Amino acid sequence: MGLDLSATMLSAVPGPCVRGDAIHLPFRSGSLGSVAALYVLYHLADPREAIAESYRVLRPGGLFVAATPSRYNDPELADVLPTSPPSTFDAEIAPSLVREFFQNIEVESWDAPLIHLPHVTAVVTYLIGRGLKATEAEAAARRVGAPLTLTKRGSLIYGYKAA
Repeated sequence: MGLDLSATMLSAVPGPCVRGDAIHLPFRSGSLGSVAALYVLYHLADPREAIAESYRVLRPGGLFVAATPSRYNDPELADVLPTSPPSTFDAEIAPSLVREFFQNIEVESWDAPLIHLPHVTAVVTYLIGRGLKATEAEAAARRVGAPLTLTKRGSLIYGYKAA
């Protein structure tokens, strides 16, 4: 079941969905077997609120899964992307935040060349997706060149609610 505040995002969900937000889940305590927070918690000022809420709605033995990039993702673009402060939920701090609520956690990390951008237009499109304006992306793409393979870094964090 998909959950989002945005009706637009939910319109793309190919199954059942509920409009709601991660810090006020519209489910009874102990009613769900699993909760997945995939690439969402870093959008929150305090992701602990959403993790606590996920813990609340999980039944004993339930599974919480969060996916997040590393603050060192895309090192090939480090010189062209703006420097920003660390996010509120990245691969470097996510395990400790999840461990505040789930005593039993597992972390599966990745650090591999996974995205191939075959030409400058693909690099420009990718950089726009990372927040650069089109003119900035075009100039940055010329600097880094193409083809370009990007190293993706991040983690899946699994938290198990005690049975």
